[in-house]
Amino acid sequence: MILSSKKLTQYSIHATDDKIGGVKDILFDDETYTTRYLVADTNTWLPLSRKVVISPVSVTHVDVDDSSVHVDMTVETLKNSPSIDEHKPVSREYEEHLFKYFGYGYYWIGPGAWGEYAYPNELVSVPTDEAKEGDLPPESTNHLRACGEIDGYEVATTDDNVGHISDFLIDTETWKLVMLVVDTNNWLPGGKHLALLPTDIKEIDWAAHHIAVNLSHDALMKRPEVDEERLGDGHYIAALAAQINDM
Repeated sequence: MILSSKKLTQYSIHATDDKIGGVKDILFDDETYTTRYLVADTNTWLPLSRKVVISPVSVTHVDVDDSSVHVDMTVETLKNSPSIDEHKPVSREYEEHLFKYFGYGYYWIGPGAWGEYAYPNELVSVPTDEAKEGDLPPESTNHLRACGEIDGYEVATTDDNVGHISDFLIDTETWKLVMLVVDTNNWLPGGKHLALLPTDIKEIDWAAHHIAVNLSHDALMKRPEVDEERLGDGHYIAALAAQINDM
């Protein structure tokens, strides 16, 4: 199932015993373009609004009809989970601590976005152990970025700046960011919402607040438009990607 980040950040979060607020933001890996954490809005249920995150490993299902994300943990478990307040930006040390707390296998051990597995929930049954801890890579540059931060970044083609990032399309099974949406309205009145693939991105410039892409102005403008009303069609995004690859 494909969901836009704008819609996902309006979803509520349900633990096994109660509702626990909603999704405030989404943290993704800017190398693999995979969602790593949902940032929970704790304003209504956690003292002092302490920031906590939920890994897709914990998600049992996403209910589109009910606009909710269901996680396999109790409210108390999430309340007592390690806070990201003391770990800004999110460090590998914090991630180790978090995954040990929940008893999940490490996603960074293995060749894929979820280690040796295709789907994050497969890591539930792969608890960390001493042998694997010895294989942990040294902490490297942080690659976790917030969708809320990049929303609005200008898109720099090889010719000029055209539009801005307005949405991210996420596969809620693999939790990959399969596509970004470029809104050209600020460049061209009555503009379009164009499809951009993660592979199109050359660089994200955090200081300049723009995304450089390997596309010319004309090539970007020829990209198909994204129809948000069709995201529920399981074949729609695959067809868009195929159309882009045929260009």
